[in-house]
Amino acid sequence: MQANRGSGNFTTDGTPIAVPGTGTLGIPTVFSGAVREQRSRDALFRPDERLIITEFSNLTIDTGTNFEVIDISEAGELHSIVIVSDNPYLQVFLQIDDFRNAEPHGLSVAELLFNGDVTQTSQRRFKAIDGQSPTVGYAMVFEPMKPVQYTDRLRIIVYNNVPKNNNVYGKDLNFRNSATLPTPAAPAHMAGGTFEQSSLASVPLRQIAQAMATPVGSPAYYSGKVYNTAALSGQLLSGMKLGTDHPYVGIAGRPNFQSDPSCTTIPKEKVGASHRDAPYRLTVRDDAERFPGTPESSSSMVLDIVCQVGESGVLNGSNGATGAGGPKLDDAAYTSHLGFGVAFNGAGNNITFDVTSPNYPIGKRMYYRVGGQVAMLGVCTAVSLTFDNEGTNELVGTGFEDSVIGKTTQTAALAATSGSDYKAPEFHLKIEPGLAGASNDFATEVSTAAGSLTTGLTNTTEFARWGIVTSQADTNPKIFVKKIDVRRRKVYSKEG
Repeated sequence: MQANRGSGNFTTDGTPIAVPGTGTLGIPTVFSGAVREQRSRDALFRPDERLIITEFSNLTIDTGTNFEVIDISEAGELHSIVIVSDNPYLQVFLQIDDFRNAEPHGLSVAELLFNGDVTQTSQRRFKAIDGQSPTVGYAMVFEPMKPVQYTDRLRIIVYNNVPKNNNVYGKDLNFRNSATLPTPAAPAHMAGGTFEQSSLASVPLRQIAQAMATPVGSPAYYSGKVYNTAALSGQLLSGMKLGTDHPYVGIAGRPNFQSDPSCTTIPKEKVGASHRDAPYRLTVRDDAERFPGTPESSSSMVLDIVCQVGESGVLNGSNGATGAGGPKLDDAAYTSHLGFGVAFNGAGNNITFDVTSPNYPIGKRMYYRVGGQVAMLGVCTAVSLTFDNEGTNELVGTGFEDSVIGKTTQTAALAATSGSDYKAPEFHLKIEPGLAGASNDFATEVSTAAGSLTTGLTNTTEFARWGIVTSQADTNPKIFVKKIDVRRRKVYSKEG
């Protein structure tokens, strides 16, 4: 066979050019160049008719990741898609041949509900179903009046693009969602609201946290008296999309509660030669006015958390014994019950704020819980301590020296003893933006079932708690996908 020395690797009729060997018998002929596919496009498909149901359940999708439901080359008919999750900001991307429902990551329930696209019936449109709760779920449903034919490719992907956010249960009027997601019309994930379910009055805090992520019998947490500054500033005119609810419902915004030491035990007050319980009581000194304020000037509330002793009362450091069952405080016990980062110096019999303590509240988000109600208060901006019915200066932390109640402040150590006894603390906290509604006054309580007295301190129940709250959204706002159901009729499979 004579080699073609012209350009290219194919003859004019498309046949590959043969390059002969040395001519020795038994040496095979080698073809130069790749072999062209001679079959038509339709010849790549082979009949493969069957009904296929693709199902997934109980999936957890991390922030910034996606889950590929289907990506297949075939010809067939798409009958339905149902995707139910605990978050209306899950995005669903659908590709049918060259059609894509929205670039680059699809659509969400939040966007469709806000735009009124609830009952769309056109051939290639999703409809949104609002379950009103992350426990019931938010659904994206694709049910065309007749099956949608596709001839080449079917692709379905779900995306979690909800961004990390350490302002959940804090201050967040300026919140903007990630680039491909709508921004909530109201940033209702921020502080100012309450979660309430009276039947949960006796359960521990960890179960309250779970109930807020998967509420049953009560609405999800929603701080409704807030506004979106971006929407007010005219950014809607530049194409900003809005959505309903907020992106931190469900497990994305699951709270993590930290109880302050001041609410976990009750010290003993000295009464003559005896003693009695002296619980701490939380009261509202100043309610939040003009809630929520503005990003530049937030509203605020002031809380007093005061050890309940009589006038000129002190905590018992002289009557009885220490140890198990003993009503007498010692330095270690007194130190352990002090809240909000206060440290006791036994050698000097005085106290200071330890601004490095994990309990020091400034810059952190605060909550209280009483029975079946949890209130998200906002960010602590100032904290101080007084003794003797506010008869002393305000003790404040070094570098955080704002007054809370208008008295002279000091960072130097404040005397904390009276003879052998200890003074009863009075804590004052300024918190922004505070609560939108009325607040409760309440005190810690001794457990009637398992109250344990040790060295002047008795354990409390979790009926009454306060402290610092963080959120799953701080690190990884996950989305829980309850159900994915895709039904299609395959007609032809594609080879290669």
